[in-house]
Amino acid sequence: MRSQYLQNPPLTFRTRTATLYTGFALLLAVSTLLSLVLMGGISLLLAYAWGPLFLAYGIYYLLGQPSLRVGEEDILIRNPGCWHRITYAALIDVSTKYHLTLVTPQRRYQVFALPASGMLASLNASRQDLHNLPAISYKPGGGLATSDLPNSAAGASALVIRGYWQELVEAGALEDKEGQVQSYWDIPGLLILLALLLAALAGFYWGSGFEGV
Repeated sequence: MRSQYLQNPPLTFRTRTATLYTGFALLLAVSTLLSLVLMGGISLLLAYAWGPLFLAYGIYYLLGQPSLRVGEEDILIRNPGCWHRITYAALIDVSTKYHLTLVTPQRRYQVFALPASGMLASLNASRQDLHNLPAISYKPGGGLATSDLPNSAAGASALVIRGYWQELVEAGALEDKEGQVQSYWDIPGLLILLALLLAALAGFYWGSGFEGV
């Protein structure tokens, strides 16, 4: 279905600082590895590289990787440690209070990657940002919450989801469809985090013994 809101799907949303955190994590890892090689060669690198790598990956995993993917059939929330796939037929509300939150009859699914911008979004808003939004965006009486303004990441993603959801409802595309929600652990990401932690502890222990010789 051709959509006014969901164009060239899937669309991926992240906080605007995600790239900054990812770059910082990469810089931390590379600079630390180079310093260890220059200071003590391969032996020092093998002993002490894992701690900084664990820290760098942890920063990326918690602050750089989380995202929201909006597709034609469903929405994928990639939170640290756990992912949620939600179909449009399962939605009953889309909230931007505190974080972008997808609401189903059973529970609320908060998107870690998209906190509400609040006052900052309202200060940067233009008149165009207040008009031509999906009807569900407005409060009774026509008001609009600052967290719903489309000039923020949370507001922009809410605009796309609400608009496309409204189009599906009006077209009758969700009739007789059963809402589906799937939640599952991010096993690969958690295993990498655990492996780096264990390697950091083992490297510290081995390095301490090496220094005592």
